[in-house]
Amino acid sequence: MNTILGELGKLDKFKNLLAEIENKTSPLAITGLNGVGMVEIISSINQFSKKPILLVTYNEIQAKKIYEDIKYFQDKVVFFPKKEIVTYDYIAESKELPYKRIEALNKIVSKKNLVIVTTIEALMQKLPKKETLYKNELKFKVGNTYNLEEIKKKLVELRICKTRLNRRKRGF
Repeated sequence: MNTILGELGKLDKFKNLLAEIENKTSPLAITGLNGVGMVEIISSINQFSKKPILLVTYNEIQAKKIYEDIKYFQDKVVFFPKKEIVTYDYIAESKELPYKRIEALNKIVSKKNLVIVTTIEALMQKLPKKETLYKNELKFKVGNTYNLEEIKKKLVELRICKTRLNRRKRGF
């Protein structure tokens, strides 16, 4: 654990804050923090309470800054970017962004005690149901033999799922 976070965990006020979180006291307000102080408190709460934290901010620049600051204190942080909506130029669309979103979703599903940083816009964008997304997961290992027909079937199911999601977005 980071030395700074360890020292914060010794303070009585911080211990009281953790007790309030464990007792599910609501609402809790922590005021007067900015920049690194806010990030330090968030990282400490995550480390000592062993609970996931979702941070939602107003834009992607702010979210990336918070993500980078939290990475200084701990490595259990995930940035979930918004989906790029480009209707005018298909070539301008980022090819890397969908992979970043999928990687973030995989980390969120596989780990329990994370700090997830995202934007309001990213939260508002529809995603397929978790069961649908992961029931058709394809895992390959070098040296194994696979049934080509089963792979085709799963890929078609995933394509149908994507088509349904796009129709829901457009209101069909």
